[in-house]
Amino acid sequence: MLIGSFLKNIKKEVRNHRFAGLSFNSADCKKDYIFFAIKGTKSDGNKFIDHAIIKGAKIIISEQKFEGIKNKVLFLRSKNVRKLLSELSYKITKNKPKNLIAVTGTNGKSSIADFYFQLLNLSNKKVASIGTLGIRTKNNLKNVSNTTLDPIGLSKILNDLKKQRIDNVILEASSHGLKQNRLDGLKFNTAIFTNLSHDHLDYHKTFNDYLKSKLYLFEKLLKPRGSIITDSQIPEYKNLKKISLNNKFNLQVLSKSNNGIDIYSHKFKDDKQIIEITHNQKNYKLQTDLIGRIQLKNLFMAMLAAKKSNLKFDKIVKLASSVKSVSGRFEKIGTLKNKSKVILDYAHTPDALNACLSNLKEQFENKRIFIVFGCGGNRDKDKRPMMGKIANQYCDRVYLTDDNPRNENPQKIRLAIKKTIDKSKIFEIASRSKAIHKAISDLNTGDILVIAGKGHEQMQDYGKFVNKFSDRLEILHNIKLKNKILSTNLKINILKEISNSPQINSNIKINNASINSKTINKNDIFFAIKGNNKDGNSYVNEAFQNGASLIIANNQKKSKKKIIVDNTLQLLTEASLKLRENLSSKIISITGSCGKTSLKELLGKTLSKISNVTYSPKSFNNKFGVPLSLFNLRENDEFGVFEIGMDKKGEIDYLSKIIKPDVGVITNISYAHIKNFKNIHQVALAKSEIINNIKINGFLVLNKDDKFYNLHKKIAKKKKINILSFGLKNKSADIFLKKIVKEKSKYKIFVNINKKQTYFYVRSIFENNLKNLLAAIAIISIYKDTRKLDKNIFFDYEITKGRGDIIKIRLNKKSIFIVDESYNSNPLSLKSAIKNFDELKIDNTKKKLILGDMLELGNYSKKLHLEIGKDINKTSLKNINVMGKHILYTYKNLDKHRRGVTLKDNSKIIDLIKNDLNNNDYLMIKGSNSTGLNNLVKKLKTGKFNAL
Repeated sequence: MLIGSFLKNIKKEVRNHRFAGLSFNSADCKKDYIFFAIKGTKSDGNKFIDHAIIKGAKIIISEQKFEGIKNKVLFLRSKNVRKLLSELSYKITKNKPKNLIAVTGTNGKSSIADFYFQLLNLSNKKVASIGTLGIRTKNNLKNVSNTTLDPIGLSKILNDLKKQRIDNVILEASSHGLKQNRLDGLKFNTAIFTNLSHDHLDYHKTFNDYLKSKLYLFEKLLKPRGSIITDSQIPEYKNLKKISLNNKFNLQVLSKSNNGIDIYSHKFKDDKQIIEITHNQKNYKLQTDLIGRIQLKNLFMAMLAAKKSNLKFDKIVKLASSVKSVSGRFEKIGTLKNKSKVILDYAHTPDALNACLSNLKEQFENKRIFIVFGCGGNRDKDKRPMMGKIANQYCDRVYLTDDNPRNENPQKIRLAIKKTIDKSKIFEIASRSKAIHKAISDLNTGDILVIAGKGHEQMQDYGKFVNKFSDRLEILHNIKLKNKILSTNLKINILKEISNSPQINSNIKINNASINSKTINKNDIFFAIKGNNKDGNSYVNEAFQNGASLIIANNQKKSKKKIIVDNTLQLLTEASLKLRENLSSKIISITGSCGKTSLKELLGKTLSKISNVTYSPKSFNNKFGVPLSLFNLRENDEFGVFEIGMDKKGEIDYLSKIIKPDVGVITNISYAHIKNFKNIHQVALAKSEIINNIKINGFLVLNKDDKFYNLHKKIAKKKKINILSFGLKNKSADIFLKKIVKEKSKYKIFVNINKKQTYFYVRSIFENNLKNLLAAIAIISIYKDTRKLDKNIFFDYEITKGRGDIIKIRLNKKSIFIVDESYNSNPLSLKSAIKNFDELKIDNTKKKLILGDMLELGNYSKKLHLEIGKDINKTSLKNINVMGKHILYTYKNLDKHRRGVTLKDNSKIIDLIKNDLNNNDYLMIKGSNSTGLNNLVKKLKTGKFNAL
């Protein structure tokens, strides 16, 4: 090759000098090579010119003044030897890939390069990436020494890739590489700028020089009409925008850009992220396993680069869901049985560490975060206390260890870091291997551990010696050790951790949990709770006899089957809370004055037809029932449905803090439990406590017919909770009843669901049932396409016992229909029951009522009982019988022709049934639980008249 063919600005008489190759290392020189004498920071190539000539160099290019021929060797002068080396290297290599992409910035380069590689590889396009992780092609990965290779080596690699017919190449452009002109002579189709933060100032000295080095890529190395991809939210955006305008480059940005990508919806779901984006005014939805919101930025930049590589964006979005984390970059390693996680990340700068930890804190809220990290030696010393401060801010524990100390004293490095960390958090362990072991062995259920700083690296540099060391292999080894002592049952792990009971066998089998020894079955857990009337500790032996595999109790001796604590209810509550935080089940929590249990039953039984569901039994809605129901949630449940009750202010807040619902439901507000409040507005506020504990991006489902709808909506909006409304009467609700059509023995219910109509078949059109149906549809619509549900999904639902179910009983050779409304009574539920009974399509002479007191109404009792009388007077009902002190106000307010008799006790009720009811009469019975009517009806329904 003639030197004159590549260098134009040299004298004519030397243009015909031939050369066979290039070198900047005298040891690599061969016959007829050009030697580039580069004056570096550590060594001066000018000192090796003689050695290069001995090795065969015939042309020397340096900064020295002499130009000409000396001893048959041509000496040429250049003000920038590095730049000339690069330009000549790439000129010699004529065959290069057509589509060259460069990515620069402090953090994210490797991830963007790898994500781009994955997207093109998944679409079966030939592609290569070059950078920190090596040279990657479809079937090969080759390690490299520098992020940005020397130009001689890179030119050979590009030529080799072209021979493999690879035309799409993305490479990482480091600030060192750009400042040292290693890429000069290449022209890039697309250049990506990620961000800029504190790093490499040991080399660049000033932040401005660091920025200038990065911007060189865009100012000097981009093709005419090339593309710039960046983020409009970073400070450097203004620089890039100016460069783009001056050079007429195509600028594509994240955030608020038509030709870029903008997020309009984002949700975390455990390890996954569900995102909705806009690109060119079109909406797309994708789901990714990448951990950390910051990874989305890297993914989106890679997606825009992929589009510039002639991939359709629709296809790119589909492929994006399959993109995996990059080795050592926000990478989840292994699987622990207690659902704790170990994240391997290369974060070795303050900005990268802050991004890593803040993203984990956001995605895994309420989880403890641990970190193992140190700082490298012979590098930017100012960042050490900064990184300590960041670790201290986000982490519950810091395992301070060695990174790559190189030629510095590792103890002094650690000392600089720990100055900004609370002493209570620090575990200082010099050995990185021992630090990783300690951190993983300390992981409890759901904890997050970050191993930061070294990422994919395979060595640990101590200057005088270099150890073979891999964070990844250490993590995998210690996860294996940790799993040996863990149970496959998450509940066992949680109970052992909270109670500090290592003696419990991790392989013990457990099914359900109970606080009633009589309901214990084989392999159940019994929580021996001390209540107001009974002490569960007295029933431990009975629980064991019934098959309990594990007992939680107090005042007893520890054993392999017993966990002994001071407070069993507290342990149950803490364990339930911990379990809830570590399961992916969507939790629906229902409160309100009326209909909680009925709605819970309807929703639970309906969802169980299409998914795995756990829902609380009976009325397990207090401080005992809620944590017990929650603890019985199964790991494979998609949904948990729980009821929350209250007697006074603060109880719903306490219980919903345990449940942390994804969906909160307030059915309605009435005077139930009004005795503990000054007015009904206070009841509404007490019910609204559930809103405070609904999870981020969660939903509040409200009854738009309820007079406190606007109050609850206002509170939810302040909390930025999504609101979904249902209404039986209000047609402006999101879900409302359109019409009812009778079809033989069925009712066809037409429902508007978010402006789209569908229908379902039901048996009963009682008002309460319809309200529950609409509420259930509203809740289900959050997670499922309700139009695709089976039209008979609600049809076989049986009304909850004591809440309007009808049963036929035989007594004295006659049949009587009991309309059982006996499960509690308050003004709202009683009014609804009376309305339903009035609308029952039978002869009114066949209808009879027995009403008991509505209790817990305090000073409002007289007023509310009188109002019920007025309501009954508006119906066609006539034979109204009463038993109790307060219900007499109702009785006295009835029209005289409606009054039946006043009953003193249960025996009078039996006499009434035996003597005054005719064959096929309907008898509705309703009263508060404390009146005893509920127990009486249960015995009537089972035919136990003698017991009465």
